Amino acid sequence: MVATVTENRRPMPRIRPKVLAVLLVGVACATAWPPSFLGAQATQSRTVTVKKGDTLWDLAKQYLGDPFLWPEIYRLNTGVIEDPHWIYGGQVLKLPGSESVAAIPPAPTESNARGARVQRGSARMTVFNPNFSRAAKKSRESLVLGGRLTAVRMGEFTASPFMWADGGPTDGGYLEATAETSGIAMTLALRPIQPREQVFVVLPKGAAGTIGEQLLVYRRDSAIAGQGQVMVPTGVVKLISPNVDGRVRAELIQKFEDVFSGQPVTVLDSLVLSPGRFPQRVEFGLSTTVVWLNHEPVLPTAGQYIMLSAGAKEGLTPGDQVSLRRDTPGASYGAALPEQEIAVAQVTRVTPWGATAIVIEQQQPGIADGIRARITAKMP
Repeated sequence: MVATVTENRRPMPRIRPKVLAVLLVGVACATAWPPSFLGAQATQSRTVTVKKGDTLWDLAKQYLGDPFLWPEIYRLNTGVIEDPHWIYGGQVLKLPGSESVAAIPPAPTESNARGARVQRGSARMTVFNPNFSRAAKKSRESLVLGGRLTAVRMGEFTASPFMWADGGPTDGGYLEATAETSGIAMTLALRPIQPREQVFVVLPKGAAGTIGEQLLVYRRDSAIAGQGQVMVPTGVVKLISPNVDGRVRAELIQKFEDVFSGQPVTVLDSLVLSPGRFPQRVEFGLSTTVVWLNHEPVLPTAGQYIMLSAGAKEGLTPGDQVSLRRDTPGASYGAALPEQEIAVAQVTRVTPWGATAIVIEQQQPGIADGIRARITAKMP
């Protein structure tokens, strides 16, 4: 006997025409909406409620897959979070949508981090990301820094004041006037010459007067009794026109301080030092004194130009180093104390009337006219 299985089937309910029309319109609208609109809706609704002990670092690691993306969460919630280091339980924070997270490339692994290129505009490259630090350090290491090749740099030599006989060089050169015209009435004689401004120059004796030649513009400063007068460089001009009756057109290419019409001009000396040769320490070197400070600062410090009474006659040469020293105040019981070194200066320019030095290291204040200086290192 064969058993017969009977299925109890319910009749399929009929959908009313009005309901069917509404469903069809809904499906059509859903297919017509662009994916970006749907993604935006998902992004807006993606939030997380902060639990006690949570940090932005933890939330970024849990929900974005990378703790270094915590600034993305902070950026969306600046109206809720006052300090990114502090979030509190119960706060509801927005999270970046899936599309924005997918657009960020994965973090480089340790093996390829060195070769990874720094993408400055990427959200991943924050200051808290160690990969950013490694890449920044790598870029700095790729720079070739120009080290000191000689004991005195040419720029230090050119800008150095120098001691000369009273009145300065007698070669007769001077900066005559500006070659620029003025659109408004003004006293050009009282206006400083500006960088790259063209001027007329009366050539000093000894100048070749060829295009490209450079001349030193200077001013006369203090006269040192029994020694000479200080000349302070103000700028350097380069000749840009041929010599016509001892006058040329020039351009101001370097400016150390204000340059004015009427200032004297002389031939620019050159400094010749062998690369790689530096001063060597000596014991019981020559003693001299400081006789002048540039601009008479209240508190001289590193970079200050000073003038020494000793010069070429005493054997000083550019590159020599001197120790600036002063007396130590006596002890309360009257015992004398040894003198102290307060700074170290390096000779930059030497003439028969004196030597110029620049302070390269300072231990204590007190640099002033009259303090003692002792040669502690000499050029070989």
